[in-house]
Amino acid sequence: MKIALFSLLVSVVPPLAVASLVDDLSRTQAAEVLRGEQVVTMQEVEGKPWPRVKLYQRVHATPEEVAAVFFDYRNAKGYIPNLLKSEISRTISPCVLEVDYEVDVPLLRDESYTAKNSLSADAVGGYCVTWNLVRALQTKASEGSLRIEAFEDGSVIRYTNLVTPGSAMAGLLRKIAIQQMRDTVQAIVRRVESQKRERPKVLEQEILELRDALAREGKKPSG
Repeated sequence: MKIALFSLLVSVVPPLAVASLVDDLSRTQAAEVLRGEQVVTMQEVEGKPWPRVKLYQRVHATPEEVAAVFFDYRNAKGYIPNLLKSEISRTISPCVLEVDYEVDVPLLRDESYTAKNSLSADAVGGYCVTWNLVRALQTKASEGSLRIEAFEDGSVIRYTNLVTPGSAMAGLLRKIAIQQMRDTVQAIVRRVESQKRERPKVLEQEILELRDALAREGKKPSG
């Protein structure tokens, strides 16, 4: 009887509980993520003109596949909207790289900036890339992360970004910047799923490069 009761309790636990990234969402928002919708939350930060933005989205791919595609920084300009340049300019360690970006900014001149991106993997198969602004033409500060965890039969990602713009037009550009973040997350999802479906050999190579970097960093064994 106790075994049967335990089985019943397990069967009614919502599958959303397996992914800690959605634990801070409401039940309605978590259900939206489960359906494949993008969920956006914003937190106003004292002294900052723009909020800290968090975007959640489900991906039909493993966490390793998502991390491998995102870690391929050189090819980001091929699928991220309005991104004109993405080049690795400095290797601090296998998993810590400085990347030069150039973005097409509406109403203003294009923005060029360098971010320090740091990759890590956890003990349960999750991945995280954090970034901090090194230098930029206009942006004063930027920090964020892309966290990836197993979710249902794939993954869920949480993209977090807090940007401090340097332009006097910060108020006007706020909505544009948030939409750019939304488009970026959607583009990551599309890229991973299309690589898995249409270019599996390319994805396989990206995974090998991810594993090699983590192994050389001493964060995760190769393979």
